[in-house]
Amino acid sequence: MKLLSRLVLLLLLLCLALGVHAWFVWSPGAPSYALAAEARAEPLPMRFRDGAEHDAVRAANPEAYVLELAQGNGALLYYGAHHDDDPASAQQRDIRARWEAFRPTVALCEGRARGYLVGPVFARLTGRPESALVHELARQGGVPLWSLEPEYADEVALLATRFQPAELALFYTLRVYWSESEGESDEALAEELRAKRTDVEGLRGALPDLAAMDASWQTIQPDGDWRAWTGEMPGVLREIDDASRAARGEHMARVLLELVGRGERVFAVVGSGHVIRQEWALRAALGAEPAADDPSR
Repeated sequence: MKLLSRLVLLLLLLCLALGVHAWFVWSPGAPSYALAAEARAEPLPMRFRDGAEHDAVRAANPEAYVLELAQGNGALLYYGAHHDDDPASAQQRDIRARWEAFRPTVALCEGRARGYLVGPVFARLTGRPESALVHELARQGGVPLWSLEPEYADEVALLATRFQPAELALFYTLRVYWSESEGESDEALAEELRAKRTDVEGLRGALPDLAAMDASWQTIQPDGDWRAWTGEMPGVLREIDDASRAARGEHMARVLLELVGRGERVFAVVGSGHVIRQEWALRAALGAEPAADDPSR
């Protein structure tokens, strides 16, 4: 009994130590950067690459896509990563090395209000996506950290001018559901996400239950069940996906331009597709040499 008691006590002490460690290495979710009103209204000087143009650049550049630009005292290092959670990967070593050489004054990452446990212990146990690495680097360097994502309510309000509330509610629910369910039917997960994703101005009451999700889905895709859907987004959901990507991308570009214009050294890490799509507009806005495939050349 004494041995068992000691083992239980040791386990409790270990859990307590891990809990205390977690408290000190927790990096809370990065808030969305609040653009000035004039920056939100300012038109971008060039369009983004479309899907085919993006695919051509991606095929020619299968590794990380990194854009380095400067204007006046400001500078931008925009790292387009391939999503990776291996803390020992070449990409994560590259991000760390570029951070140290660039000496940023502000950092930005993808994703809304998600926090991470940073440091070597949890990275080895759970992996470390590149956004968590940015959290870690910013914390170590005392650098302000922001999310490049617009506020969810702002994105919904923008898209609500083009799409019906039930369509938007279905899209925002299923986009996360399909990612997390991995092709398996999970109504409990669907209900949790439906309640969460529709709890925003403009979508409350749009899909009151799973039966409403079924009815909305049937108007878009009469064949198949959303619960275990593994194909591409059908019909208007694909249109909303494209519109959401464009809205997020334009917000990202405007945030980067505002910060560089303020003289900040901006280090931002996102998926490579965002950097590739936004490159023409960013180069034009900062007075850089156009990309080789830029139609304005």
